[in-house]
Amino acid sequence: MPARERSTSTRRDFLKTAAVAATVPSVVGVTSCAPDSPARTRPASAPPGTDPALQADLEEALARHGVVGASAAIFANGEIRTAAAGLVNVSSGVEMTPETVMHIGSITKIFNTTLLMQMVDEGLVDLGAPVSTYLPEVRLADADHLARITVGMLVNHTSGIDGEMVPEQGHDEETIEKAIPRFAGMGKIHEPGADTSYCNTATVIAGYLCQRIRERSWYDLVKERIFQPLGMEHAAVLPEDALLHRASVGHFTDPETGEPVRTSFAFLPISFAPAGATAMMSASALVTFAAAHMADGTGPNGATILSPGSARAMRTETTRVRGEGAPIAFGLGWMLSEDGFVSHGGGGPGILANLTAHPESNVAVAVLGNSSHSGGLTNELSAKWMEEAAGVVPPAPLVRPIVDEEVDIARYAGRYENVAQIYEIAEMPGEMAGTLGVSLWAKFAFYDDTPMEPTLPIPLKPVGNDAFTFPDPEGNPTAAVMSFLDPGPDGRMTYIAQGARMVPRVD
Repeated sequence: MPARERSTSTRRDFLKTAAVAATVPSVVGVTSCAPDSPARTRPASAPPGTDPALQADLEEALARHGVVGASAAIFANGEIRTAAAGLVNVSSGVEMTPETVMHIGSITKIFNTTLLMQMVDEGLVDLGAPVSTYLPEVRLADADHLARITVGMLVNHTSGIDGEMVPEQGHDEETIEKAIPRFAGMGKIHEPGADTSYCNTATVIAGYLCQRIRERSWYDLVKERIFQPLGMEHAAVLPEDALLHRASVGHFTDPETGEPVRTSFAFLPISFAPAGATAMMSASALVTFAAAHMADGTGPNGATILSPGSARAMRTETTRVRGEGAPIAFGLGWMLSEDGFVSHGGGGPGILANLTAHPESNVAVAVLGNSSHSGGLTNELSAKWMEEAAGVVPPAPLVRPIVDEEVDIARYAGRYENVAQIYEIAEMPGEMAGTLGVSLWAKFAFYDDTPMEPTLPIPLKPVGNDAFTFPDPEGNPTAAVMSFLDPGPDGRMTYIAQGARMVPRVD
């Protein structure tokens, strides 16, 4: 691929990834174009125990999307069907199986919230109480802001904490407990409870609360109170536990060769485990967990991990994300969408994962991929299989048509940033003058392909209501939408909203 085309693809994929709500930091996951279907990376035969129909779908999608490896499972009619294809690691050549444990990224947030709601069931925690009631040692930059954050706000993304993630601190410092003091300098995106902006740090504080009250390691709590009761044999939450299984790693695409390259590190900072840094499991284990939630807290094996009231509360809307690009609601832990779907996505170093459930139909679908561009595969198969098994289709990503309107560039221009990333909104240079553009970069490297310098600007096309998208190479509008919110007295916008995140203007 020519260098200019690679640059355009990287910037385009950067924004597409930023629009994917509720995975990991929205600035990460920049990918080059997907490799040409690398047949050499796929095993010649299906793993034993796979479902033939699912297997055929998965192998075809794997080839078409150029993903290194993927695993999938469907829970329907009280049974689990699985499929797996490709490799767990291009460096080792080990083949993917249904038992392979794969990263689930931010889907972990549902597990973390389950631990919290178990304490609500036991009367140990009140969701309406201030966090400081239980964790007086926690500090943020604004003490008044912290004083108004309730426990419930930690798990429905309304805390307002400007907390995406913090840089890796080195192995000896990467504990959940040691991460807490690093939050002391974090500011705020919005007032507590006044808006919704996806927050990894708040999730970590919720996980820390669980281990402080239980006086047990967060990792042990996940294993003892969720994995073991539900019989989730192929699941790990400590990185070293993954060695007990056939384990997958993530991959990126070499921008020069188009070939898949194994990630240089397998985990995000493990102090962020409650937010999704470490958990790995098979797709069948993941839908087993989802089945327990759809059954109001009781797993397929009859084990109860949550009261019916708490399970239903997690699936009940508590807040809604603003902006044209993200018609997303949050319950507690779960993301909610139209027609009764609950879901969550997950990202990590070179991986993307998707869990979708439809409680009314008692159907759950998990699709896990180990390439940074797996999103096309996971979304496509999740929708196809959900329609086949439940007769309903999850809402498709929004596509907004470009409108012919004059754009007041000064209304949107400026620098918008949070604790982890920067968006520079300005007029496009040269022949594209008069068009609004965006350049963006990270403050520290999350993944191997995270841009640490400003990307070349990419034009933004208006879709109405102070929202913009950008065309793909064929000129079709994409599903990535960037909204601008809350004009001030001078008419300039206060926030960018993309995916489930709000990023404030600072200049």
